[in-house]
Amino acid sequence: MPQVDKKHYFVKKYDDLNRFISYFYQIDLTTGLNPKNVLELGKGNGTFSDYLKKLGGLVTTCDFDKNLNPDVVADVRNLPFRDGEFETVTAFEILEHIPFEDLPKALSELKRVSSRYIVLSLPYKSSGWEVALRFPGVRTLFKKSFLDFFVRMPLKFGGIKVSGQHYWEIDAWKYSLSKVRRVLKQYFTVLKEVRPVLNHYHYFFVLEKLSK
Repeated sequence: MPQVDKKHYFVKKYDDLNRFISYFYQIDLTTGLNPKNVLELGKGNGTFSDYLKKLGGLVTTCDFDKNLNPDVVADVRNLPFRDGEFETVTAFEILEHIPFEDLPKALSELKRVSSRYIVLSLPYKSSGWEVALRFPGVRTLFKKSFLDFFVRMPLKFGGIKVSGQHYWEIDAWKYSLSKVRRVLKQYFTVLKEVRPVLNHYHYFFVLEKLSK
């Protein structure tokens, strides 16, 4: 049964500034791989897939919730696709919606249906101090649009129990980043890890499937 109603994805509160920052990284990291086709697991409100389609990309959407009108209705732990059917598979903020004990099964399926790449993001429970600087000449001097300084601090709160949506999140105690990374490395090579500027709650991985 879906954890939230369809309307959850179509209100102003859902698509706030942080969410649009995350959309940028979803699109930028995926298109940077120049994939010939993409499987999006967890359609949400369709922002990611709609944008890629407007760029001319071949995108198939898959979601557990039929009310979101995905191309295919299925569970991430049992995907009805051929081995290597998609060059790139994406899973943004969905793996925390299944028990951590089921993560290996889901990752195995992502690896199976991908011919090469996986791009995913996970919630990272923490707080922190961040300063983003932009000034004349920053691109010339540093080859960047801005400079970003961030110090992450562990944070304990009852958000998971209160929301009733997430089984787990990356944290500093039970599900540390190093622990999650170890699980990922059983199936993939970690090509890149990215913390979005001004949105430290979403943590991105760009992965390449292992040959075996």
